[in-house]
Amino acid sequence: MIALLGQTVLDEIIHADGSEEHRCGGAPIFAAQALSAAGIRGIVVTRGGDDELYAELNRRGLPVLIGPTEGTFVSRLTLKPGGLRDHEVAALGDPFLPEDINGWAKSSLASASTIAVGTQWRDDVPPESVAALVALGRRVVFDAQGLARPGLGEVRPVGPFDPAWVAGVAAIKFSDEEAEALLGGTDAAALARAGVPIVVVTYGEGGCELWTEDEPEILRIPADRIPLLADTVGAGDMFTALFAAALDADEPPRMAAVTATYGVAKILRLRL
Repeated sequence: MIALLGQTVLDEIIHADGSEEHRCGGAPIFAAQALSAAGIRGIVVTRGGDDELYAELNRRGLPVLIGPTEGTFVSRLTLKPGGLRDHEVAALGDPFLPEDINGWAKSSLASASTIAVGTQWRDDVPPESVAALVALGRRVVFDAQGLARPGLGEVRPVGPFDPAWVAGVAAIKFSDEEAEALLGGTDAAALARAGVPIVVVTYGEGGCELWTEDEPEILRIPADRIPLLADTVGAGDMFTALFAAALDADEPPRMAAVTATYGVAKILRLRL
């Protein structure tokens, strides 16, 4: 079973046609959607949000464990044609601390064989909490999105990367912009600087690239292009969850990347 750890987020969306909506966002809701669509067992471990956002999260079909919280992470996105967007962090939530990992969340996390971690800002799941997750003896797959965001304001990837942030994790996923900012590039030498055995870099409709310490030559996995799709919010969270699930099912990293890439495309097509 896969555990999905991450903030429940209030997404304030301004669409390309000027219309606005507020909806549930964050790694758990999109990751849960991906697992449910693929028929994969999982559990969501989250905090932040309110009853309305949790109702939307619960509709994804996975059990949800909600931890104590005093605030909700707010993400403001202005969508543009071609999948582009302006993005701002408007409010931070409560981070996942070691006492959360070893307290209210422990039994649910320990019931899973793989833990997929989605982050919203750099201190969302700090190094001490990552160490607590690793100490559970489960495979940890980490989405580096939050590591490139120091805090409030315009979302613009900022580095550099410290391997101590993710010591002991099995795999990590970057977007190409995050890899450029955090690691200084997307070549094999840059990806090796993450200090993680498996590194994936996603390129949106350009697919993804895979580096592993066992096969240091980068592999490129193409993706199906979806014309006219503007709303790609959550695609990275879906990818991380499906990649983690494929590794959990003992797929080799290359096949896991293929599974995740085409699984995300299948879900995104429904948004047309």
